[in-house]
Amino acid sequence: MSADRFVPVPLSRWEKYLCWAVWLFHSVAAFAIAVRVSQGHLQAWIQHWLTDSSYVDGAHMDLSDVEWNHFRNSAKHVLLDYTLHSIAFFLIIRHVPTKWMKLALFGVGLLLQIHIASLTCVLILVAFGVIVTSLSLLTRNIAVPWILCISFVLKASDVVPFTMEFHTYYREFNIYLYGAIKILNFCLYMCQNKEKRYADLWENHLVYLSYLPYSMTLIVLFDDFVAQLERRLLQKDNYSSHVDLRSVAFFGVRLILWYFIFEFILHFIYVHSLFTSPFAVIHRLSTYEKCAVAYVTGQLFHVKYVVIFGLPALFAYVDGMRPPPPPICISRVSRYSRMWRHFDAGLYQFLKNQVYIPLLKAELPTALAIIRNLGTLVAVFGVVLAWHGTRTHYICWVLLSALELIIEKIGKAIWDTASFQEFRKSIGEINTRRVIAVAMIATVMPGIFGVFFFLGVEGVGSTLFETLLMKGAKEFFTGKLDPDSTGFAFAHMILLGYFYNNVCLDFEEAPAAKKDEDARKKE
Repeated sequence: MSADRFVPVPLSRWEKYLCWAVWLFHSVAAFAIAVRVSQGHLQAWIQHWLTDSSYVDGAHMDLSDVEWNHFRNSAKHVLLDYTLHSIAFFLIIRHVPTKWMKLALFGVGLLLQIHIASLTCVLILVAFGVIVTSLSLLTRNIAVPWILCISFVLKASDVVPFTMEFHTYYREFNIYLYGAIKILNFCLYMCQNKEKRYADLWENHLVYLSYLPYSMTLIVLFDDFVAQLERRLLQKDNYSSHVDLRSVAFFGVRLILWYFIFEFILHFIYVHSLFTSPFAVIHRLSTYEKCAVAYVTGQLFHVKYVVIFGLPALFAYVDGMRPPPPPICISRVSRYSRMWRHFDAGLYQFLKNQVYIPLLKAELPTALAIIRNLGTLVAVFGVVLAWHGTRTHYICWVLLSALELIIEKIGKAIWDTASFQEFRKSIGEINTRRVIAVAMIATVMPGIFGVFFFLGVEGVGSTLFETLLMKGAKEFFTGKLDPDSTGFAFAHMILLGYFYNNVCLDFEEAPAAKKDEDARKKE
């Protein structure tokens, strides 16, 4: 039997309904428990995190998520700038002569970046960009932009000046951070394409650096941006044929809906406060309360980034560009390689094209290739740590994520063996899917607990890891399974993992089948 990639076959109708019913029941129960915990005995411990509601007199909201607090307070300012940029972008492309078009786009983008952040911020970033770009063009050595830009990402917050106004600080921080990544992307492009002359690319370079929707939260490679821009310019006189206004409007309505759903939830569920509090507060929760709070925190994390990534993406769509897709829902992912690919698609493309692929180009013997692959994994996650920070809980998140990816690689190697394919043939495709769903529990566990480390402050992830996973596994394997024990909860999680994995595989069925069908048509 062929060892083609695994394409899940559909389960029988009753089994599919059972898996979905079990998973949906537990998801709803988790939210119900999170509400009860937020409104119950722990409220006194987290009351200081709560603020007056922006919508209802006498009500409170949990705005302890600093990033969301900054975002919501910057929304009007950012919306104004994005709107002005899209209007100017449309008018310039429609009416400015081709000779001056890109310079006009650069000028508008630069002015609006100054308005969205500050003049000092943009001038410092421009000066840094001139230095890094000049040195990169002189040397054409990728080490130069990597060292300078990663050093800037790591140390800028300690060195460069910031505006004291709190929410301006947030916007400046993003302009610095994503601006440095833009500079790095362009310089790496020039180093990897030594035949390219800056004189032929300088206009595209300036527009790339100043394009406002890609200046905060979204990462787009330089060559991808140029392709998007040129495609848009080809349709400059026929906007409606290039931009599906109905789809853009639908995207915008969904974005508004998710924004207010998120704001509504923050009136009743205070899991951000629990994850921001000292880990002693988490210790006061029961095993199932810990599980529920952690799950709901992850769900809110996803919704938050649907909105934060979605706002600049909306205006990029209005401009006729093609921004990275919105983040995948974490409730439909049990193989966390898909989380890396589809949560922050722009960051994934950056890591894949600027770190992973360049390090894997050379052909090596098997033993050296394995060492090289592990070294590449270290390099990729090293960049991730430079991006997010090197605190202990981020390091634990990265280690568990790397472990999960290694487990996936081992699973793929087992799948490719002749013995497993014989086993697959003997048990049939549906039973193979069931076996895979059981095996995927080994990828879910490190992935989920890695996310818990990522989302919480220092000590929260380790508390959940020790009490739910380590203690739970110990009690499970020593036979301590009474209903109040952590061992029982661990067994419950394992069983739930099987149903959850089958739900996730349902999401993979149709795209995988369509991809295979398209491939067969091309043959």
